[in-house]
Amino acid sequence: MINFYLAKRFLRSKKESSFVSFITFISIAGIAIGVAALIIAVSVLSGFEKEITEKTISLSSHIQVTSFKKEGIPDYNRVITQLNDPEYGMDIKAAHPYVQKEAVIKYKDRTEGIILKGIRNEDSVFSKQRKIVLGTGDLSSLDSTLPKIIIGNKLATKLGIEPGSNIFIIATIGIPSATNTPTVKGFKVSGIYESGLKEYDDVLLYVSLKDAQKLYSMGPYVTGLELFLNDISKIKKTTNEIKARVDYPNNNARNVFQIYKGLFTWVELQKEPIPIVLGLIIIVAAINIVGFLLMLVLEKTETIGILKSLGAKNGDIIMIFFLQGMFISIAGIVLGNIIGYGLCLLQLKYNLITIPDIYYMSTVPLQIDTGTGVYITVIAILLSILVTVVPSYMASRLNPITSLRFK
Repeated sequence: MINFYLAKRFLRSKKESSFVSFITFISIAGIAIGVAALIIAVSVLSGFEKEITEKTISLSSHIQVTSFKKEGIPDYNRVITQLNDPEYGMDIKAAHPYVQKEAVIKYKDRTEGIILKGIRNEDSVFSKQRKIVLGTGDLSSLDSTLPKIIIGNKLATKLGIEPGSNIFIIATIGIPSATNTPTVKGFKVSGIYESGLKEYDDVLLYVSLKDAQKLYSMGPYVTGLELFLNDISKIKKTTNEIKARVDYPNNNARNVFQIYKGLFTWVELQKEPIPIVLGLIIIVAAINIVGFLLMLVLEKTETIGILKSLGAKNGDIIMIFFLQGMFISIAGIVLGNIIGYGLCLLQLKYNLITIPDIYYMSTVPLQIDTGTGVYITVIAILLSILVTVVPSYMASRLNPITSLRFK
């Protein structure tokens, strides 16, 4: 108890030790800034990864299953039955057949290269991430009317298309020639969607699965199946199981991390150096504690001599200076957590910081993970314990006679 009291006493500001009090403040601020910076950086990078993953999956799926043959999958219902076989236990939430081919859109006197995707109306691919901003997402139509099509907001703005506009889709099967002329079909725009990924909004258009099959003369064939899992953490395992379980040639499975490998590699590359760089900030802040304690030892040398002459043991001296270092460390770590999580919560609530649309989002995304905060706090405490041991030990080794003569 006396050690705790003396440690607090040494940290109190006096007229003759105001410089030490200033250094105490700097040491606490250094640790707080290091901890806060690490919490914010990890939250931002986790937010980027989560946002990009969700946006990418909203345009694709967890896993895409295609055929090794260029014609596509002839009987997708049989493949879906295999995938949902309880014996395999793949835990697939939904399987959506699709047709995806290149085409050209013509509206008035303007044309653009696009990717046409045929989907079933009941699969409801439009949601919070990929939302309809104008018109409707319904692709069902009567035989007496033009089939419906849904286009991206960027392409609609570029060509001046609105819901209700009539456009033409020019599709080719193989290399166009005198005997292989393109197929031209009219569509009515039923809706305009927005995904947040403008590059895809500019090229990806949706029609019903049957209309796409007719346009490309595919008959019952589909390009592939888009699979959605109940547990995304099993995505790699399920991908390998599909390759092993589903009959060839309809078992060419690739997950979203393989399809968009470049994008996810970029995210991982950004995350790699951050813990090292910001960890160095905490190390520098922790070293400040060493400097502070060494200065405190010099200032309190005479006091240490008095304590030893009164019977204080080396262990008592070590504990006094160790507690001072821990006071500073814990104060800095607690303040750093308050600052870090406080700024994250402010950003989540008020979107204070905005970013250019080239990053697929308008505000800085954050994902607050309390587990990461606990991990950072534990590492900071362990590092602080290590750096307080040396100055505390040096203080305990001072000779009491020399200490009493020290000025």
